[in-house]
This record gives sequence, structure tokens and C-alpha cells, in this order.
Amino acid sequence: MTLDRRQAMGRIIGIAGTVAGTALIGPKAMAAEGCSGDSQIGIGSGGGGDLGQNLLTYVQLDPMKVANRAYAGYGRGGCMYGVFDAIVQELAVQGHEDACQFAAIPTNFAAYGGGGIAGWGTLCGCLNATAMAVNVLGGVDRAAVIRSVYRYYEKTPMPRGDAAFLEAIGAPTYKDDGGALLTPDKVGQSVANSILCHTSVSLWSKASKYGSSHNAKFERCAQVTAEIAYITVKYLNESLAGTLNAETQSPDNASCMGCHASSKAEPEAYISTDVASQMECKTCHSPHDVEAGLTGIHEGATCNDCH
Repeated sequence: MTLDRRQAMGRIIGIAGTVAGTALIGPKAMAAEGCSGDSQIGIGSGGGGDLGQNLLTYVQLDPMKVANRAYAGYGRGGCMYGVFDAIVQELAVQGHEDACQFAAIPTNFAAYGGGGIAGWGTLCGCLNATAMAVNVLGGVDRAAVIRSVYRYYEKTPMPRGDAAFLEAIGAPTYKDDGGALLTPDKVGQSVANSILCHTSVSLWSKASKYGSSHNAKFERCAQVTAEIAYITVKYLNESLAGTLNAETQSPDNASCMGCHASSKAEPEAYISTDVASQMECKTCHSPHDVEAGLTGIHEGATCNDCH
């Protein structure tokens, strides 16, 4: 039996939805009206020296429309699917030169990222989706946008919960055990202090007093999905305009990275632990307390020796 490209892509989408254990979108949703069944995704495969040769054109989007899509998408396939599908589908309906290529991307592939990747509580699916979507876009500083969104997630009280935003995304929709909508005063806010799903949800649960299987958690994560979709598009628009100036890592990291930055040291020249990361150091690590007595390379040192 032979399959044409449209049939093959439809079958792939079905497989992706089955593996994720979630009924998501059908094959019709992958193609914008008027697009040929032979539309090429165009982002390429095979690696090589320049993976950015076949990027798809980014055009300015309305962050609120994308946030609305993302909130609805969370209910179909989780946080990663919600963000990725919202950005891709909104780009697919803009009528620009790469619209049909965006429409050909099977967004169901993103469903694996829910719950920090199949429930493992690792990288938040919203951030996983941001990186995957942004990384195929041309005309923007991809690394700067991704890093800015990650830092926003790490440091910002979420979900934002203001009335205008909730009205625009159609929230809330989840209800408590008594049948009342889970309004912002019930859902509350928390700061993730991390990019991990595990930390983000755990700290929210501690702050809100709701268990992580309660409907309040799903309302919270649906709103966070919308918020990260919104901020991703906001930063993409700013990058496209050349005005992006968001923080990409904690300013406090500079003092730590003076000694602990990534290096090419070999054993005979190795001095201190290398850290290859943008995450905020003090979330997990306390500053060195010289007076408490340090061992190894810090023995007998003062702060000024390194800092």
C-alpha cells in the first residue's frame, strides 16, 4: 500500500496523539485552507554546519490571540502542546509566504511535554514548547528570545490573574469541588524559582494549599500556558523590531560565574566546579561562608580572593 504525503502526515499525527494518550486535533487542522497537500515544512533535516539555513519567516502576531489559543490548547493536550500549537497555528493563518509550511507542522508532536515530559516533572512543557517553536523562526534572535522567556518564568509571580487577561483568554473554566469557578483569589500566585515543572507546581501547591491533582492546578497551569505563550510572542515581536531588552539571567549570577563559569580546563589546571547554566545560582546554592570553614581550594581564602 502506498500513501501520499497528506495521508502519511495524517497517520503520523494520529500516532503522536495515541502515544501521548490524548485526543488532540485531527489531520484537517494541520493544513490552512487553500494550502496544497504537498506543502513542504521547509525547516530541513540532516544536520550540518548551519542548522539555521531553512528557517521559517516570523511575522508579528497578536500576543493575546496566541494566549487565547494556548489556554484552549492546554485542555486538549497539556502545556507544551498548548504553547506550541498556539504559536504555529497563529502563524499558519497569517497569509504570508511561509503560512502553508507552518500549517504542515504536526503540532501533536508537542504533547509529550506535559507534566514536565510524560509526568517526570523536568523542564516545564511551556518552556519546552517555546524553545521548539522559536528555534525554527527566522528574522529574530532565537537564543535571546528563549533565554528571556526562561528568565521570565523563573522570576515572575504566575499566573498573572488580571481581569483583562482572563477575559481575553476565556478563563477561568475549571471549577472547585463545590462547582464554583476557580477565580484568581482561589488559584493565587507563586514564583517558580526554577524552570522545572516539579518545582513550579510544588511551590504553587504550597502557596495555594491545593493538591497537585485538584482542578485548581489545572486552571493554574492552563493560565500559565496562556501567559508563557503571550510573553513568548511579545518577546518575538520585540526581537523582530530590534527592541528586545529583557533580562536573560539573574544579575546575581555574575559573582558566582567569576569562578564557576564553563571552561576548557584539564585535570592539572582544574580549580573550581564548572557551571554551564543560565539558571539562577542562589535558588539551589548558598554563597560561600568563609567564616564557617571551607575545605579544598577555598581553605584559607577570603571572599576577595575570587570575588
